[in-house]
Amino acid sequence: MLHRIDEIPLRAAEVAGRLFVTNFSAVGPDPEGALDRVNASVVACMLTRHEIELRYPDYGEWLDSHSDAASSPRALWLPTPDGSVTTDGPVLELVEVVVSALDRGDSVLVHCGAGMARTAVIGILTMVAFGADPAAAAVDFRAARPGGGPDGPPQERQIARLVPKARRLRASE
Repeated sequence: MLHRIDEIPLRAAEVAGRLFVTNFSAVGPDPEGALDRVNASVVACMLTRHEIELRYPDYGEWLDSHSDAASSPRALWLPTPDGSVTTDGPVLELVEVVVSALDRGDSVLVHCGAGMARTAVIGILTMVAFGADPAAAAVDFRAARPGGGPDGPPQERQIARLVPKARRLRASE
């Protein structure tokens, strides 16, 4: 069974890459296959190691072996508890890496457990970095990924806190 992989619209005319989001079941059993389905070169995982070990333990090994930052990683990993947030600094760093990859022309596949909430934090902030209004970005994210969006006040507040910094990620362009 092929699980949904949805493209998130980046309305900036000059963006060369494409942003995709999905759930763990689409990526965990075969990360290379999931990347190949959408011609993406990078996967960004928001799951905790415990979540990975419960369902697809080999995926954790794949993430470990493909996340060497020095050699243009194929895997980005920011463990974030389900329904929660991680600290702002690492979230913004991940968004910055995703934005850089998209600017280089790479396509990025972001996922969490369901591809809805933790994924939405990264997706919406990435959209904002490419010039989207935060409210419009949330609407566009939900339209592209039905049911997707921040999972309550902690994620909503994190997005709001990071919007000013996300807007500056491409300011030098």
